[in-house]
Amino acid sequence: MENGIFITGTDTGVGKTIVAATLAFALHRQNVNFGYIKPMESGIINKDYLLQKSDAALVKKAGALPETLNEIVPFTFKEPLAPLLAARREGIEITKERLVSSIKERINPERLTIIEGAGGLLAPICENYRILDLIKELQIATLVVCRTALGSVNHTLLTLDRLRQEKINLIGIIANHVTPDTDIAAATFITQLSEFDQVPILGELPCINNFCADSSTWSTLASHINFETLLNRTLS
Repeated sequence: MENGIFITGTDTGVGKTIVAATLAFALHRQNVNFGYIKPMESGIINKDYLLQKSDAALVKKAGALPETLNEIVPFTFKEPLAPLLAARREGIEITKERLVSSIKERINPERLTIIEGAGGLLAPICENYRILDLIKELQIATLVVCRTALGSVNHTLLTLDRLRQEKINLIGIIANHVTPDTDIAAATFITQLSEFDQVPILGELPCINNFCADSSTWSTLASHINFETLLNRTLS
C-alpha cells in the first residue's frame, strides 16, 4: 500500500496512540491530507467512553479529523484485552477477511493513511492472524514505537529483525519515555540500540508531566519528531 503508515509497537503500552496523535496534530497543522484508522480497540466499556476517552477519540481530536469514531474504529471490545481474546469473550467472531475488508474500504488512496495496530507485532487479532499478518496483507510501510526502559533494546531489536525477515518496508523508530524515570537504561537507550542496529531514529519523545491533550502538548511532542525524514521514507 502506497501512501500509508502502519504504527506498531514493541509491546502494549509503549505509546503508539501518543505517536499517532502527535503525527495527526502535525499533519493537520501542515495541511497534509490524511486519515486515521484504528481497526480494533479494546477497553471500550460504552459509547460515552468511545466518544470521550478512547485512543481513537484522542487522535481524532488532535488531528481535527472529520470522520466519526465509528468510521475510525471498525471494531471495539469491552474488556482491555488482546482483540482476539476480547472478541471471544464477547462471543464475537471477526474473520481476517472481514477485518481487512473493513480497513480497505476506509482507505482513501488520495491521502496519507495512518493505521494504528494493537499491542506488539505478534499480537493475535483474529483466528490464526496477527498484527504482522495484517501489515503484510496491506503491504504498508511500518513505523515502530518503543519504550526506553530496561529491556527495551532487546524488544526493539527482536521487532526490527522480524520486520526485516518479512521484507516489510521499515520507516524507522520513535522512542518514547513513557515514565519520568531518568535511569541509565533510559538515558542510554538510543546509544545502545544504535550500536547494534542502524535503524533510522525518527524521534525520542519526552515524558510529559501532568499530561494534558492540548495543542501545547502536541506541539512539544511534535518538535521531537523528524517529520521530513519520516514522510520522505514513507513515500519513497
